[in-house]
Amino acid sequence: MDIKPGVIVANKRIQHNFKTLERLEAGIELRGWEVKAVRSRTFAFGDSYCRFYGRELYVVQMSMGPYAFAHTTDEELKRRRRLLLHRRELIRIASLISQQGLTVVPASLSFSEGGFIKVDLAVGKFLATKGSRETSERRRVDREIRGYVR
Repeated sequence: MDIKPGVIVANKRIQHNFKTLERLEAGIELRGWEVKAVRSRTFAFGDSYCRFYGRELYVVQMSMGPYAFAHTTDEELKRRRRLLLHRRELIRIASLISQQGLTVVPASLSFSEGGFIKVDLAVGKFLATKGSRETSERRRVDREIRGYVR
């Protein structure tokens, strides 16, 4: 099966509610049926985020849809999945989280050139509800102004 590299799915929520300061690419540790679920696009980011457990970074609350030919339980569908990063990248992310109070969230899932599944991580801060409301209001006003100019 020939897999073309490119984005499988993007987390659209972070475009509106998240200010991205830095982006990283990481591998993800998946089981066999999870890879097939990703290929069939039966998964959702939902309210997923990344968190340290010990010295490892994990994606939490990223739900995989049940694969029809695999015998899975509900706990396995939302299990935490380990991210594969170099030690220096983990240290840098840990320092950003602890010192600056930033958050790491998965931005997109994609296939690499070698056919591996990669997670694009966004490091940044969630916007306050007021800030995102102001941004959307500003965009609406700009659209109206552009409509009158034409």
